[in-house]
Amino acid sequence: MIGAYNITGFQGDNIQIGVTVKDSNGSVISLDGYSVRGEVRISYGSTGILLNLNPVITNHSAGTVLVSIPSQISKDIPVGEHVYDIERYPSGIPTGNSIKLLKGRFSILPEVTR
Repeated sequence: MIGAYNITGFQGDNIQIGVTVKDSNGSVISLDGYSVRGEVRISYGSTGILLNLNPVITNHSAGTVLVSIPSQISKDIPVGEHVYDIERYPSGIPTGNSIKLLKGRFSILPEVTR
């Protein structure tokens, strides 16, 4: 596991997180030749996907990944503390050889002003 990063957002808000993935020495991990995927689930071991994060690599050599959740989607995420992870896998080979890049809590707070 490379890193832990907790995400907190509000229902109905645009949630956007950009990260640079680094190894334990603080060196950037190149994502050349890789794709990324990520999911949010209610808890570890849950079989249902609460949200597909659809992460996007914005700069392969700089190891930057962007997660963007529009308000139309965040409004339907249940309030609570969930879990997520993002992993890399060889482009064109979606099964096997995946490595976790990020993991953490995915907390959604209720909207107050509508």
